[in-house]
Parts: sequence; C-alpha cells; structure tokens
Amino acid sequence: MVDRTLSSGLSEKLSRLQDVRLPAADKPALAGLSHLRRETGALLFLLLCLILTGILGQQLHQSLYTGLFLLFGFLATALLVHLYLQLNKPLNRTLMSINDWADDVLAGNLQARLPALPLNESNPVENRLRENINRIGEKLENLTHNMNELVEQHIEDIEQKDHTLEIVYDVAASINSSRDLDELLTRFLRTLTNVVNARAAVVRLITDDGQMRLVSSLGLDEDLMQKEQLLPSEQCLCGNAYREDEVYFQKIAKCDKIIGRAFFDSDDIGMIAVPLQYRDKTLGVYNLFVENSDLPNPEDMTILLTNIGRHLGMAIDKARTDNESKRLSIMEERTRLAHELHDSLAQTLASLRFQVRVLDETLRGGREPEIWFELEKIENNLDEAYAELRELITHFRAPIDKRGLIPAVEHLVERFRNQSDISIFLQKDWNVLQLPASIEMQALRIIQESLNNIRKHSQAHTVRVFMRSDTQGDCSILIEDDGVGMNIEPKSDRTSGDHLGLSIMEERAKRIGGSVQFESEPGEGTRILLRFRYPELPQSMDAGIPVEAPAR
Repeated sequence: MVDRTLSSGLSEKLSRLQDVRLPAADKPALAGLSHLRRETGALLFLLLCLILTGILGQQLHQSLYTGLFLLFGFLATALLVHLYLQLNKPLNRTLMSINDWADDVLAGNLQARLPALPLNESNPVENRLRENINRIGEKLENLTHNMNELVEQHIEDIEQKDHTLEIVYDVAASINSSRDLDELLTRFLRTLTNVVNARAAVVRLITDDGQMRLVSSLGLDEDLMQKEQLLPSEQCLCGNAYREDEVYFQKIAKCDKIIGRAFFDSDDIGMIAVPLQYRDKTLGVYNLFVENSDLPNPEDMTILLTNIGRHLGMAIDKARTDNESKRLSIMEERTRLAHELHDSLAQTLASLRFQVRVLDETLRGGREPEIWFELEKIENNLDEAYAELRELITHFRAPIDKRGLIPAVEHLVERFRNQSDISIFLQKDWNVLQLPASIEMQALRIIQESLNNIRKHSQAHTVRVFMRSDTQGDCSILIEDDGVGMNIEPKSDRTSGDHLGLSIMEERAKRIGGSVQFESEPGEGTRILLRFRYPELPQSMDAGIPVEAPAR
C-alpha cells in the first residue's frame, strides 16, 4: 500500500518535470547554456533511478540492490564532476583574460583588448562580457587621450600667462628705472614685435592737440616714416584704436590707399593697433604689422596686448607727471630765487643807493667827518651785499645765524638801527630753541621785508618787533610802527613794485603753513602779524623774559 502511494507520487512529480519548459535558446542570457541541458537531464535521470532503487530495494535481493545503488551513485558523481568542469572552464578562461588585460592597462598599454574566442569555444554570454570590457578599454583610452590634450592645453596657457607676466613685470620694473620715455617705448616696441612675430612696428604718442607723434619704428621705410612724423588721430587704423580705446585688428589695404603707396610688397599683411591707456585715457598707440597667416589668437593676444598697453600707458603718464613736476619745481625755484634777490641783495642795493644820495649831499656840504662816516657805511653795506650774494650762489638760502632765529633777528634789528634814525624795540617771549632752517628763513625774510618797507615808506619814529611762542607750537611775530600808514590793496591788485613785497610775504607764510595779516590806516601806522605753528617745540630754559633793544 505504501509502495503504491510512493509510486503514484513519483509518477506525478515526473510528469510535472516533463511539463517544465526552459527559455528559448535564442535569448542571449541562456543561449550559451543549451549545451548543458543534456548533462542536467542526465543528472536528473540518475537521481530518479537512485530514488526508484531505494523504493524497490525492499523487494529486490540485497546484493542486487547494493550493486545498482553503487552504479548509479558513481555515474551521478561522475556526471556532477563533468558538469562542474564544463561550467568552470569558460569562467576561469574569462577571469584570466580579464586579469591579463588589467595588467596591460596598469602597465600603461591603454590599447590592450580582450581577444576574441575561437568559434568552437565561444558562447554568447562570454562574448558579450568580453565586448563590454573592450568597450570600457576604448572609453578609458579616449578619456586618457582627451585628458592629456586638456593638460597640454593648460600647460600652454600657463606658459603663455607666465610669458605675459614676465613682459608685464619687465614693463612695471622699467617704469621706475627708465629715465627716457622714448627709449622705454622703443625698447618694448622690439619686445612686442617678437611676441607677435611682427614684420614691422611703429609707436606713436598722442599730443596735447590730439595728433599722433611718431616716436620710433622698426622694419619700415625711413622716407615713408618721415612723411608720417605727425598724423591726425582721425586717420586710418591708428586713430580707430585711439578713439575706440581697444586693441584693433584690420588689414592694411585701407592704410595703403590713404598714403597712396603700399607699406609692403605683399597684400597678405594685417595690422594690430594697441592703445596705450591709463585711467581710461589713451596716451599713445603701438602698430604691429603681421602676416595674416601668423596672426595670433585674437582673444588670447588681446588680453596680453591690453595689459602691456595699460602698463606702458602708466609709464607715459608717470613720465609726463615727472616732467610737469620738474617744470613746476624749476618755476618754484626761480620764484624763490627772485624772492631771495628781492629780500636780500635788492634791499641791500636799495640801501646803498640811499646812502650814496646821503653821501652826495654830504660832499656838497663839505663836511669831511660825515663824508668818512657815510663812506664807511657804504663800504660795510657793500661787504654785506657781497656776503649775501655768495650765500645765494653757494647755498641758495638766507644767511641765517647758526645759533637760531633770535640771533638772526637781533642782527636785522641792529642793522636797521644803523641804517635809519628810527627807534626800534625788540621784545621776545620765545620758547623755542631751534626751528627748521626753512621755517627760520621764511620768518626772517618776512621780518626783513617789513623793516625795509618801514625804513623806506613809513616816515615812522618808532618800530616794535614782538616775538612770541608757547610750548604748544603756536608762534607769532608782530612788526608795528607809528608811521603814516598805507592803503592795503587786494592781492589781485598788487602789481606795482611798491606792493610786490606784500604778496611775497604772503607766499612765504603759506610755505611754512602760516598766515600774515596787514593792518593799516592812513596816519595811524601799520601792523604786520605773522602766525605759524610748528608741533612739539622744544622749550628754552631761559626763554619767556621780554628783552627790549635800546633806542638810539
């Protein structure tokens, strides 16, 4: 009963196994496994035989049962080993091929590929795997090639930028070292010619009236350049770069028509115009004549030429600023020399002229002692004028007493007393040991000019000079008299020689950061007050005591 039940169950399972259908062999995923169906079917058959042998073993003789069982077991084991070898062989072959391919790639052979299988050993699954790995190798090779090209391009860009920085640095360094602008522009004309492989080149500067002045040229006919020493900015490509404020590329045929002759024996020539700019203002233009086949990449070259043009524009502006500064310095020195002559030697000569008149009157009166006295005064003034002249020539500064401003003022007061009959008093509340020589000179000259004006024009009887300063650095010098006074004209109306000294005194006060005030009314005398400040003045131990010079 049990045997019949087991037999019926096995029969049902076998019928189900027979109804199972494997996928079609033409599908890529299973097409390579069709040769394994036979081995699998045989293995299932042997297993079924083993099961039947176990079921029927109870009814068969024991020895027969054991023999059949061993036979079927051996056949099943052999079939399993054969099936394992059939499955493992293509897998090992594929893994070895992949390993060899990986070794070649790691060694740098990016062209390595997995070889195709022989027709008698190939199967679709393994072939598909090899094809995919070969595609990966191709993409890796292409990616590496593109990466190398990109790296090379970056290296070229870096080298170009380094070259640009070298040129820009050379320009920047030359700005501070070069003393001649034309020489600097000519030097970098050669540099730019080499950079763009130009056949010829020209550099021009923009004049104040908007024309372009030729500075230098390379590779062009000298007779032609003589005719183009000065060009209007509206003419040809050069003017376009000047007006547009940007690097300009254009063929030269247009310029050939303007000048009426060809620049070169070839029509395949282009011109690059590079504006030399500073603070959005074009100060000059470089013209570079290049073969059209040698024209550089406009984008890259525009950046380089623009940077060079801006740095050279800065050099042009600096040179012009330096020249203007030198011109103003020369004018200032001339003005200063004129002031020094007016305040020193001119005053001494005016005093000599006055003394010569007095001597003439004395000679007419026949008063011999007075004659000798006046001659001695004239001789002393001549010596003083000679000393002042030598001082101006050698040092171009006022003859300041080395002991400071106070001794120099005392000398002026004593000299004033000897040259006039006016009583003069000097009072000091001066807390200063030493001032800079430039401040002392300007202050002394203002006092000197004031005393000279009083002696010549005031008709005064008494003069007072009061000098005061404090420890905060505030200084004031007052010169006042009791003369006839004068009309103080506005500064713009002081064109006559008699009032030129007032303007000079105001200019001197401004040089030391101070001011000078004039107060006067007809018949009520004149007050001149100089004020200035010098920070952190050192204190004098014996200062602050008013001193009065005795009247004559």
